[in-house]
Amino acid sequence: MTDPNTPPARGGASVLRTNSPIGRQSFDRLINDLATNRPRTVLDHGCGWGGMLMDILEAMPNTSGTGIDINESYIEQARMAAEQRGLADRALFQAESSADCAESADLVLNVGSYQAFGTISEALSRLRNSTAPSGRLVFGAEIWSVVPTDNQLAHMWPGTTVDDALLLPDLVDKVTSAGWRVLDLRTSTSQEWEEFECGHLRNREQWLVTHPEHEAATEIRDELDKARMMWLRGHRDVMGFVTFVLAKDG
Repeated sequence: MTDPNTPPARGGASVLRTNSPIGRQSFDRLINDLATNRPRTVLDHGCGWGGMLMDILEAMPNTSGTGIDINESYIEQARMAAEQRGLADRALFQAESSADCAESADLVLNVGSYQAFGTISEALSRLRNSTAPSGRLVFGAEIWSVVPTDNQLAHMWPGTTVDDALLLPDLVDKVTSAGWRVLDLRTSTSQEWEEFECGHLRNREQWLVTHPEHEAATEIRDELDKARMMWLRGHRDVMGFVTFVLAKDG
């Protein structure tokens, strides 16, 4: 059992359903659309703590799935959650690199983690091998809503440049050039981004206000304040997120 006096780990897995700014209403609608293709197998590259995959399996009782993530702590959380949700017999979670995975499935997910394959173009190419001929790919990636200024870039993650994301039309060009057809695309709303950013910090903020005198409190307070300002002064209203439903073109 976790010691309540121990600061919670970064990541907010118990607050956020997925590690992407996709709200519940948007994701439920997405699941309903995906269910019409009746996938029997699902493969989630960069599954995090498995929330997206397990929600799909709960909605599709005849479907089984595999989640892959290089982060072993996320995989351990996913396995525990699968046990708690009664999905352990249909959900397999593996701590490995997606680049080393040769499996394929009827429904493939790669949401917010194309970097596991390299560039966006490399990911879209590799994911064709993972997706069954009549299958579907759910692909999510960051985009620029507007081109960021130098000042905004300076407040983002160290080393961030304008080349780290694309405008939506340019990303769609890469998608179609890689041999995919766009069946659907949805951009995350500002409210979904706020829920995502605050959700990442929620557990640690709640711990901090109940342990203000803890020896780790000052360090955690500084980390949280820095993370929030990175968002508010950096990528807020500048960085967007788009989720595609894709099918192979030929």
